[in-house]
This record gives sequence, C-alpha cells and structure tokens, in this order.
Amino acid sequence: MLGRKPSPARHEDHTGRHALVVDEAGDPDGTPVVYLHGGGDSRLSRHPDDAIATSLGVRLLAVDRCGPARRFGSLRAWAESTAAELDLERFGVIGWSAGGPHALALAAVAPERVARVALVGSMPPIDLVAELQRDVRAAMRVARVSPRVAARGLERWGRQPTPPTGDPACDEAYARGRVESFRHGGLWLARELAYLGRPWGFDLADVRAPVTLWWGRDDHVCPPPIGEAFAERLPHADLRLVDGNHQLLFSRWRDILASAAA
Repeated sequence: MLGRKPSPARHEDHTGRHALVVDEAGDPDGTPVVYLHGGGDSRLSRHPDDAIATSLGVRLLAVDRCGPARRFGSLRAWAESTAAELDLERFGVIGWSAGGPHALALAAVAPERVARVALVGSMPPIDLVAELQRDVRAAMRVARVSPRVAARGLERWGRQPTPPTGDPACDEAYARGRVESFRHGGLWLARELAYLGRPWGFDLADVRAPVTLWWGRDDHVCPPPIGEAFAERLPHADLRLVDGNHQLLFSRWRDILASAAA
C-alpha cells in the first residue's frame, strides 16, 4: 500500500555461498518480475505503492545487490550466481540505471527463464562509457584500480540528498532506499562499477528476450544516445523515449512494470 514500510526481506540461499536479499510484494500468484535497482540504491528504491503490482497481477521480487560486499570477476559471474539463487522457472526483469546491465546479463545467461526485460535509463556497454557524466567515469576508473579508495568517495556521495521524483511518497522511498544501500558501506558499489567497466562476459546478441527500453528525454545521467545504441544492438528491442529524466522509474512505474510482465 502507499507509504508502506519495508516488508521483511527474504533471504534465499540455494548454493551455500551467500544469501540473496529479496523484498517480495504484489500478487503472490502473479507473474514474477525481478526488479534490479540502480547504483547507490537498494531493493527499497522503487515506487512505494505495491498495490500497483497487485493490480497488474505481478509478483514483484526486488533484489538487493547492496550490502556486505561480495566479489564477482565479471557481470556474467554475478548473473550466473543470481540466476542459480532465484527460485523461479520463468520471469521478467526490470533494470534501472546500473541495474540495466544486470538485467541483460540475467537474460543472456538464462534465456530459457527470462521472458521479458525492461531497461530504464540503463548504464551503457563499455564502449559507450564516455556518454556518462565525468564523476561517474572517474569513479569507475578508480574502482578498477582500488575499490576501497573508490568506496570512500561513493559513501560521501551517498550522503547527499536523492534527486526529486515529482512525488513526495516516491521521494521518501528513494531516500530510504539510498540509506539502505550504504548501510554496510560503499565497497559493494565500487566493486560493481569496476566490473561494469570491464568486458561483461556476454554479447548483447545473446539476449533473446524482448527488451523494452524506457528513456527520459531529459536523462543527463544515462543520456538517450545510450538507449538508441541498445535499440540498434539488441535483437528484439523497442525504444520508448518519453518525457522525464533519470528518475523516470517512479513516474512511469505502472507502465514499466506492465512491460516486463506482458
């Protein structure tokens, strides 16, 4: 419901290596959709009205990548580990910002399980990193050399207010998600930025699921040319360039959720 408090996080551990932290909401018998948050965010960084998922017949599983820092050699390694831990036969995926490459990675390593993908203002392939803002590019460079040094700067950034979403309830959820993201420090994000700046371990051509690309015309964090490049390179992609900025996830949540569950 609107203004919800975070539901008790569920921990899945089917590999014996570590637990996946999942916040589950919506229709428990609905179409499963996995939500992957942005960098510096958490499973709580989403629209606060979980009744939207219920009304769409969606079983929403918001998955954390933040927390005690885990080591992955590549984006593909993260995806293989996460796919093994998700107890779902078939599901859609939403990836916002830094969550976008993670959504594509899941679709690439588990093509028989991922039915649809929705990318929202996604971070780019490594050959388009120059499209990102200078401070993001700098953090990625430092993270590849010294993740612990990068983590200190990211933690300082994480204490800044989150950008406005245009809705007070969403602003509150966004801010709460940012606090949760850095509760165990910023090393997880530094390590993530490091592997996002290296070869991903799969080709975009490996993503066989239909991908809906949601991009705000005024997104200055991950600008529209990134979405246009994804539209050209992914085998089955539909670019939706709409009014909005990088916080498009909140204002278009219903439409984005529906596109991943269709």
